[in-house]
Amino acid sequence: MDFRIVQPLKLIKPAILVLAILILSTSAFSQVEQPNINHNEQVTIIGTYDPSINEAFKIGSRPGTPALSFTKSNFRYEPLETRQPAAIKLQAIKPATIRADKRTKSYQNTLRAGIGSWMTPYFDFNHGSSKKNDRQLNVRIYHLSSFRNIPDYSPSPFSNSLAKIHYDKFSKNHIFSIGAGYQLNTNRYYGFKLDDYDDINIDEGKLKQMFNLVKANFGLKSNFKKDDKLHHIFDISGYYYFDKYNSSETNARFTFDLYKAFRVTKHLNFQNLGIDGRFEYFGNKDTIRNTSDILVEAEPYFKARYNIIGFKVGLKFAYLMADQNTFAFNPILDIFVNVLPESLTIYAGLDGGLEKNSFLQLTTLNPWFSGMYDIYLHDSTFKWQNNRFRAYAGLRGNIAKQLGFNVEAGWLLFKDMVYYVNTTDSKIWPVTGPFNKFTVVYDDGNLFTVSGELTYTLGDVAKIWLNGEYNIYSLDSLSQAYHKPISKFGIGGSYLMNKKVNIRLEVLGYGDRYAVEREMLASEDIILEGFFDINLGLEYYISENFSVFLTGTNLLNNNYQRFYNYPVQGLQIMGGIGLRF
Repeated sequence: MDFRIVQPLKLIKPAILVLAILILSTSAFSQVEQPNINHNEQVTIIGTYDPSINEAFKIGSRPGTPALSFTKSNFRYEPLETRQPAAIKLQAIKPATIRADKRTKSYQNTLRAGIGSWMTPYFDFNHGSSKKNDRQLNVRIYHLSSFRNIPDYSPSPFSNSLAKIHYDKFSKNHIFSIGAGYQLNTNRYYGFKLDDYDDINIDEGKLKQMFNLVKANFGLKSNFKKDDKLHHIFDISGYYYFDKYNSSETNARFTFDLYKAFRVTKHLNFQNLGIDGRFEYFGNKDTIRNTSDILVEAEPYFKARYNIIGFKVGLKFAYLMADQNTFAFNPILDIFVNVLPESLTIYAGLDGGLEKNSFLQLTTLNPWFSGMYDIYLHDSTFKWQNNRFRAYAGLRGNIAKQLGFNVEAGWLLFKDMVYYVNTTDSKIWPVTGPFNKFTVVYDDGNLFTVSGELTYTLGDVAKIWLNGEYNIYSLDSLSQAYHKPISKFGIGGSYLMNKKVNIRLEVLGYGDRYAVEREMLASEDIILEGFFDINLGLEYYISENFSVFLTGTNLLNNNYQRFYNYPVQGLQIMGGIGLRF
């Protein structure tokens, strides 16, 4: 639900009063005797609380039994995720089998390096060192680039580089975290055939793009052994993101979560009362516009468990100060029933909220997005998507600790979901240049989704996974959900042969998608045909700390289009070495 703000002060005062009452109530009950809480796997999957300091810099995991998850085989390397989403990501080296009566040697550094058939150098170095219950340090340096071109199209080199560091310091009752990173991605707007514009002088400089990202965060979270304490999580993060064409985005974010064990009724054997929220600032700037948005959000909640049933209930309040001020509130419900403990769980829930379609997000999903002025649309501001209401339900489970599954159906009512459409740099009429860039349009509507995944694991020898998703969009204005996949699926597996050779295979597929063909005054919907992408990887372990690998991506050598006018690279072969030291 959302309401247009006419007199913000009249609405803010009651909201502040409600929050004050909730905080005072939490303090008043802080001396109540706490129940004897028996922690197990059921406890960790209640609600949506995430104990990590910051997702972008998360290292390690929270102590305790983790929630049920399904991990797919991860052996792909991706030159640029949105350029070729089905490329292979290299998997960390697995240690050779060691006798149980021998002490396992610990390595602090891993290095993988190789070269691909598309003149593709690859380098990935990771360092991890720690002292138990004292500190942990992680460093990563990564680079992948390509200098080959796609036949008949404008030159298409790219590069992807990053360096980041994260440090955790453990004290008796708290964990302090700090992190920083820098990322540089370069690419070309190669989405046109040279022969179609051989009589036009196209500025080569305008085909180049460069995205720079500088980010940092600081976090503090409690690590109390008893639940009768006031547990707390605080995180401060921010980034500065800019491209070659004077478009930039500044972000600052503060999030918090406060909760405490609190006895409401003796019939519930696990009870937490808390409040979480965020304050977030976005500043966007280019050669034409300069905008800023501020979001204030708070969600008081109650979590509890009784026998095989667990739930979380809350109410999320949000106030957005942007071009048009907006107040929104969403009911929060997450409930599960462990029908067969550790084997079968039924779950369902309701939620919603506001999320920014940021410059960083839009260019990460589509690196050929341009926030510049569009002669057709005249406006491509970075709006907030309002998820007015989302309902979901599903089944998840694990059979014999080998076969894991999750099936879910959901329905979303939204406002201002983003869709990509092709555009041009031309500022004159008639248009003379290619439509080789993308802008965005927004529309309201609803989305029904059915998804599922299945994972089978046989020790360290074999793993097979399968997943799929099907989407039905119903939009208010647009005829199609442009560049949104209607269906997608993946199947893959890995097998360790003779404890020396690891074989990995995956098949990825997308169903039909829609795009807009724009020429002069006319435009029409077109269909981007579905595609399959087959990838294969081989790795031979010469010793415990040394291996060689060979991978092949897009084995069918299909130049399919993930985005309109942008075919992906064909068959690629990469070979290299892996070290642990």
